Amino acid sequence: MEENKEIIQNTKVITNTQVPGKEPAAPNVKNVKKTQTAEVVKNQEDIKEDMIRKDDEENGKKQKILKYLQFFLMFFLAGIIAGAGSFFYGCESADIICNTIMVMLGTGMVIFALFFSEVNNLYYYANQGKYGKFVLFYLAAMALSLVFPLLPVSGWPFLVVFVILSLFSNSISGLVAGSVCLMLPVILQNTGSSREFMLYFFSGLVGILVFSRLNEDFRVGLPVFISLICLTVCLSANIILFERERLSISQFTFVAINIMVNFILLMITLKIFNGSVIHRYRDRYMDLNDPEFPLLVQLKEYNKSEYYRAIHTAYLGDRIAKRLGINDVVVKACGYYHRIGILKGENTWDNVKLICEEYRIPEDTRKVLKEYLTRPDKVIAKETTVLMFADCIVRTILDEFSKDSKAELNYKQIIDTVFNKKMESGALSESDISIAQMREMRKLFKAEQLYYDFLR
Repeated sequence: MEENKEIIQNTKVITNTQVPGKEPAAPNVKNVKKTQTAEVVKNQEDIKEDMIRKDDEENGKKQKILKYLQFFLMFFLAGIIAGAGSFFYGCESADIICNTIMVMLGTGMVIFALFFSEVNNLYYYANQGKYGKFVLFYLAAMALSLVFPLLPVSGWPFLVVFVILSLFSNSISGLVAGSVCLMLPVILQNTGSSREFMLYFFSGLVGILVFSRLNEDFRVGLPVFISLICLTVCLSANIILFERERLSISQFTFVAINIMVNFILLMITLKIFNGSVIHRYRDRYMDLNDPEFPLLVQLKEYNKSEYYRAIHTAYLGDRIAKRLGINDVVVKACGYYHRIGILKGENTWDNVKLICEEYRIPEDTRKVLKEYLTRPDKVIAKETTVLMFADCIVRTILDEFSKDSKAELNYKQIIDTVFNKKMESGALSESDISIAQMREMRKLFKAEQLYYDFLR
């Protein structure tokens, strides 16, 4: 038998060897067609990647141009406001030039702080790359600063100025911007001194610190209380105690008015910030993350297996994201709609993008979907990482049950296999997720064993 096997193998070798003097055997037509088809598919994928890269580059250029234009206007208009204010208050020519230069220099420092924060990812909220509101608030605060010298020093509402500027940028940029806005009225007021500057600088600094980490719960009671108490102490120590007159109720009038004005403005600011930043898409996500949303109903009617895959992926992704402290509403929405492109043919980013635009899916969800569909082998965002594992685990279990619905699967072994393969493939080499979060995520997926039985 062994001799026969060797003969057969030798026969195959001889058959595949070209005999001298004879034409080579004609190539297999099927293999040629397969090779050509693979090359065509690869070329199409390369073309799509090039188109996506070009679109990203064009969008990046537009955003850079817009950003530089906003910063130029902020720098130029801040100088005009400082010069006009100095002229209005009757300053001499030398003082007008000096005030203008100092404000423009300070504005340049603000712009540098924004760039520095962007490069080092120091933004707490969704403010990176979005500077329109900050520029507007900065110029408005600079213009309002011209009115403050007409008021008693104890009535300047600078606490809210520092808080607003920090909420719509970050702590560093807000502190620098608030200091520049505070510098102008101190200079323009004839009786102004370093004591007034430090009074509002320290109270503003406390306000920035206590409001720097607002989350989805948006608990602002304690930060508001702490910032107002600090402002009261600073006003009392720097204004009332240095009054030459005897203590009277009238001395506390402007302090009380200042506290009340800052409180009202803080409430208005936090309301705007909550609606435009923290929960800007809350109502939209409530609709999108409803299993009966029209787009999901359409997917269910088109392909039930894809619909249930999306439902299970969204559930698991939501559960894991909440436990890891990641944006769970984004992960849940991505779980629902990461296969929605099949409604237009193939599940490509181009098709998904068209659907996202049609149904007004928020930008942060689009970013995760784009990364997941265009770079499945190199995920970066934490939300994309959770989506990748949830989808892969659900798909693996569904495939096993499609072969045998009564099969007894070892879910822990499946999860370990999925995690090991993803880590070995280098898919997580650029991910923002930490090693501790990876370990926790593996444990959390294993803890959902009872749910996996529903996938039968």
